[in-house]
Amino acid sequence: MTATTNRSYHAPGGLERAVIDLIRVGTQGHGAGVRQLASRLMRSVPAGVEDAESFRDAVHRAIAAGSGGTELRYVAGTVPTESDTAHPLVDIDPLPDGDGLVLSDEAMGQLTEVLTERQRADDLRRAGAGLTRTILLSGPPGVGKTMTARWLARSLRLPLLTLDLSSVVSSYLGSSGRNIKSVLDYAKSGPCVLLLDEFDAIAKRRDDDSDIGELKRIVNVILVELDRWPDTSLLIAATNHPHLLDTAAGRRFDRSLTLSPPAREQRLAILDYLAADLGGVDDETLALAAELTSGMVSSDIVRLWSLAHRRSILNGSTIGNELLSELARHLGDSGAGRNRLFLAMRDRLDMSNRQIAALAGVSHPTVASSIKRAEEDRNGR
Repeated sequence: MTATTNRSYHAPGGLERAVIDLIRVGTQGHGAGVRQLASRLMRSVPAGVEDAESFRDAVHRAIAAGSGGTELRYVAGTVPTESDTAHPLVDIDPLPDGDGLVLSDEAMGQLTEVLTERQRADDLRRAGAGLTRTILLSGPPGVGKTMTARWLARSLRLPLLTLDLSSVVSSYLGSSGRNIKSVLDYAKSGPCVLLLDEFDAIAKRRDDDSDIGELKRIVNVILVELDRWPDTSLLIAATNHPHLLDTAAGRRFDRSLTLSPPAREQRLAILDYLAADLGGVDDETLALAAELTSGMVSSDIVRLWSLAHRRSILNGSTIGNELLSELARHLGDSGAGRNRLFLAMRDRLDMSNRQIAALAGVSHPTVASSIKRAEEDRNGR
């Protein structure tokens, strides 16, 4: 199975795309978006920049010089706020970062179809076929539901509006319906991607006796909005618990995608993407890491990599070596992957069997046996 990634600035022509994005966000008067883009450019220097370190330093100085300025309102019109506290009800990201999204071929195929629909919207309308207006994303935490929304918004060149429904309901229970309706109306006022996170917080089954009456009324509001949602904007709902949803709500979505923890090929694609800009990690280490992270979701792998990256800086070592050490701390069942890991730790990290055993939480005879089996496999015995 082939996984798909999106590397906007690292690919050829990345510098030109970065400049265009910077102008687009800057002319909208959104300072936070400019700073977010600048952070991305420091993390992933665009192709075409000759001196990456000087570029990073210059961007960092520019951010520091511009800090403390007045933040301009994002778009004409008023961002919905809670009436008592004036706290914004929706988070607005003018330049969402979806780079590095890795999903199964089936899921990416559906997302690509959504993009193609928007590109050929006139053809579909002339034929009497509508566009995908609403998408339901389900799956366990960390599989990429939020990143999928960011990837779609980024690909469509639209701002991403995020409403955390669990937060709205818990904080403003008395006026939840009114607050949610104001956000939906705001999202319909101009092209955007609206993410309704923790969708099951409001769209529960209406026969659930544990819910109060207001939440049941909100379900009815949501059902009406899903039916009337305009195709100028894209509504995405995300849930970790699809079994809790009202069946009528689930049927209202044009597409429903279930995202699963990444398979080995997808884990390797995530690690390849993370390693692309840093170097110092050989293919053998990445392949071993992909094998030993079975059961991890995408966010777990990113956290593992970030920890190894930080430790490599603090310890003056390579990310690859720190990744091997961290993998040992998270080992699950024994197998060929563990055997190769112990062998790599001995040969590359110059660790003794007892040091490896202490790190991995096994006995040193176990380490010795594992290394022996790995050597036999390597020698073809």
